[in-house]
Amino acid sequence: MKLSRISKLLVDAGQATADEAQARRGDFAVTLRCGPDIAESRTLQVAVLTAAGIAVRCFPGAVAVVLDPSFSSTRITLRPLADGPFIASLADLVGPQNLRFSKIPVASGKVLLFGNVPSQPGALRVTYDGWIAQVGPSASTPRLAERPFCTLAGLLAGSLALSEIFLSFAELNIAATRRTVSLSLWRPELPPNHPEAQGPQVEVLPRELWLLGLGHLGNAYLWCLAALPYPEPERVELYLNDFDRVESENSETGLLFTQEDERKFKTRVCSNWLEARGFETRLIERPFGSDSRCRSDEPCLAFCGFDSNPARRLLPGADFARVMESGLGGTRHNFDTIRFHSLPNPRPAEELWPDPSPEEQERQAQELERIARENLAYAELAGKSVAVPFVGVTAATLVVAEALRLLHDGPAYSDIKLSLSEPASIYASRKGNYVVQDSAEIPFCTTEIEEDEVVALAAKAEE
Repeated sequence: MKLSRISKLLVDAGQATADEAQARRGDFAVTLRCGPDIAESRTLQVAVLTAAGIAVRCFPGAVAVVLDPSFSSTRITLRPLADGPFIASLADLVGPQNLRFSKIPVASGKVLLFGNVPSQPGALRVTYDGWIAQVGPSASTPRLAERPFCTLAGLLAGSLALSEIFLSFAELNIAATRRTVSLSLWRPELPPNHPEAQGPQVEVLPRELWLLGLGHLGNAYLWCLAALPYPEPERVELYLNDFDRVESENSETGLLFTQEDERKFKTRVCSNWLEARGFETRLIERPFGSDSRCRSDEPCLAFCGFDSNPARRLLPGADFARVMESGLGGTRHNFDTIRFHSLPNPRPAEELWPDPSPEEQERQAQELERIARENLAYAELAGKSVAVPFVGVTAATLVVAEALRLLHDGPAYSDIKLSLSEPASIYASRKGNYVVQDSAEIPFCTTEIEEDEVVALAAKAEE
């Protein structure tokens, strides 16, 4: 059996063999309970789909979705992310046999509550408001106002929910699932009850951009972009830059990849996924090198998902007007750590993305050799990093949110560091606010807000 990059975490921590880790994950039940009111909320539906997409990768074969019997076909459209009935999209993710209609609270497994669902012991409430995402024990975490200002908040809430469940499952944080965690994508350094954390209604979206690297992070960036309410995705042009093929373990960490995509070029798999949702794509199937340049007739905004510092150090010389970049930890000690940077940045590239010292490299090599000796199935992925999809999705919301803040003259951040084990200790370096001149070169389009969400928004504003 091939060792997955998710199971690798448990193997590296000495908790299990490869077979035991896979079996533990498959036996850990997760249930998503959805209230009838999710039929009226694009943001809640995106939260559910995101949580389901992550859950089936973390806990394969052990994920179910329970919908209220009154749930009917929804007037909300999830285009571009999903075209067709919400229930059909859910069935594609978790399997039609794992969809149920019931009002009876689930007694076994870990339970996530979305929408108007009564609290139950041990369940986690998944909620949002404006640009704020929040997850916590349902007994002590009431629903927020859930104003649909920014779809990314629902997406982040779904990701944080799986983060809490996985950290508890893997025995990495005793507080996980027993605490309330929250994050504002408008003002990441502020607590959720701060009046400036909520953010404004998203009105414009980027229309042209580069995606540099299409692995774990690149998939998450595309999922976030497709979740945004683009009215005419066919007018959005995405440049996809990667030269690798999909490997067997990529289907666990990338939300777009499946086992059927193995050995196909990542650019083509991602392009097919995007074009099926109406987006226009351009493919650049060569490594990003010292001679890579953004031409004057190409998008000047880039999202970067590289996994090596030498490649990142080339970004300042590539002639992009703006780059939003994130990097993830890759060991059992830091896999849940996210580092975000935006360019231009006050620090030089060599300081932002240094190479490990010889001593650090030696320690890493010795650790890999030790674990490989103790785990015969380990050799194939011994040099691979630990990767879990909720980390990439959370990082992607930070990256895409920076672009949205740029287009809304919002707060500008040069550096953010976040550990999902200790989200309250987030570090965010703010460099003032964006102004109109900062986004002058970035083509944009206006959003499409569903009529019933506008009604819901007006009703909440009157409360």
